[in-house]
Amino acid sequence: MRATIEAAHEVGATGLVAVGVGEAVAGGVEVVVGGALVGGAVVETGGGEADGVVEVVDEDGPAVGGAAEQAAATTVTVAASTVQPTEEGRRIRLVRIVRDYPRRAHEPALAVPDRPSRYVAAVTTDPTPVVLDVDTGVDDACALLLAALHPSLDLRAVSCVGGNAPVDDVVRNTLLVLETAGRGDVPVARGAERPLLEVPVDARHVHGDDGMADLGWAPAAVTADPRHAVELLRDVCREAAERERPVTLVPLAPLTNIALLLRTYPDAAQGISEIVFMGGAANVGNATASAEFNVFHDPEAAAVTLDAAADLGIPVTMYGLDVFYEPVVRSDVVEELIAVGGRGPAELGGRLLAFQNARFGRDASTIGDAGAVCAVIDRAGLTTETLPLRVELAGTWSRGRTIVDRRDWSGDMAHDPHGEAPVRLEVALGVDGPRYAGLWADTLLGRAGER
Repeated sequence: MRATIEAAHEVGATGLVAVGVGEAVAGGVEVVVGGALVGGAVVETGGGEADGVVEVVDEDGPAVGGAAEQAAATTVTVAASTVQPTEEGRRIRLVRIVRDYPRRAHEPALAVPDRPSRYVAAVTTDPTPVVLDVDTGVDDACALLLAALHPSLDLRAVSCVGGNAPVDDVVRNTLLVLETAGRGDVPVARGAERPLLEVPVDARHVHGDDGMADLGWAPAAVTADPRHAVELLRDVCREAAERERPVTLVPLAPLTNIALLLRTYPDAAQGISEIVFMGGAANVGNATASAEFNVFHDPEAAAVTLDAAADLGIPVTMYGLDVFYEPVVRSDVVEELIAVGGRGPAELGGRLLAFQNARFGRDASTIGDAGAVCAVIDRAGLTTETLPLRVELAGTWSRGRTIVDRRDWSGDMAHDPHGEAPVRLEVALGVDGPRYAGLWADTLLGRAGER
C-alpha cells in the first residue's frame, strides 16, 4: 500500500529528508508533523491497494492545522521496513505511529480519535538506535546477530543479566556473538546475576551447558565494559537524550536490569523512544502453565518495569509467547547458513538452530527472541492490541503470569474489585512468521532488504 503526501513542511533537522507534496512513500522510521501532538497518534492510509493520504490524528486538541501554520515540529516514530531507494524515490511503508511526544502516564500507547489532520513533513532514513538486554542463550544469540547486522539498526550497547545461563556465561556468549558478527566495538556490560527476590534458575536444559548450544568455539578476544550494566544503560540513554536520538530498548531476558535502571535513574527515560520486550503471554506459559520464563524468573522486576514505563511515559510492546514460536526457519535454510562456513555470523546462526533441531527432534527452528528485533525492524509484520496488563506476584499456581485483560464490555468491570489495570501496553497477538524468519535468515546471508 502506498501513501501520498498531501502537504509538506520544510524541516531542517539533521537526518531528515524533505518529502515533497504528492510524493509517494512506502517504509521508514520517523515522520515529523507540524504542531505539538498530545496523547496518542496514528498514521493510517487508504484502504485496499489504492494510494491513500497519510493522516496524523490529534487526540486531545482541535485538529492540527496546516503544517506551514505550525511553528513547532513533533517527531513521531512509524513502524516500517528498511528504506529502499527506487526510481520513484524513497519508499516508506507507513503503518502506524508507535511513539509520540508527549504522552501522559498510564494512557494507551495509541488512541484513534476521529479528527484527522493530513500534514506530514519529512522522513528519516537513519538507522534506528537500539540497545539489547540479554541472557544469551541460543535465541538471544540469534537476536544479537540480527541487531548487529541489519542495516536499519544501530546497535549501541548490550546489557547482560542472569537467566538462560549464569550472568558470567551470558557475558562470554554475548562477546563471542558480537565479535563473530564483526561488532566487537559494541559495549557489553555485566548486570544482575540474580532476580530481585527469587533464587536464580537457568535454562541450560534448553540452551546447552554453556548456554549457547555447546559449540566449543574459542572465547572472544574483546572484553566486557567495566561498568555495571545498569550504569551502561544509564549512560547510553542519557547520551541519546542529549543527541535527541532516543534508543529503542529491547529486553530479551528477565527484566531485572531494566527495573533497576528505570527506578534508579528515571531521567534515562528521556533517552528511550520505546521498549519492545520479549516476555509474558496473553494465553499459556512455558516455565509454568501460567507464566513465561522471563517474567517468571523475576516477576517483581517485570511489574516494576511496566509500572515505571507507564509512569515515565515510555510506550511498551510485549512480544510474548503468543507470537514467539511462529517465526521458524526450515532445515534446508539452516543447512544453507552452516554451509557459508568460516565461523562467521551465518554459520553461527545455522549451528545454533541446528542444535535446537537436534535437541528437540524437529526439522524447523524458531528464531525466538530474534522475533522481537524483527518487530523493531518491520512492525508491519506484527499484530497488536492496546490492552491492560498486570503481573501476578502472589498466586500459588500463577505467580509470574502476565494477566492481559481482553474484556471488551465495560460493564464487566462493575464486578471486578480491582478495577482496570493501571498499565496499558501493546500486546502482540499475531505475527507473520515466514516474513520474520525470512528477514532473519536473509540478514545473516547478506541479503537484507532484497525481499
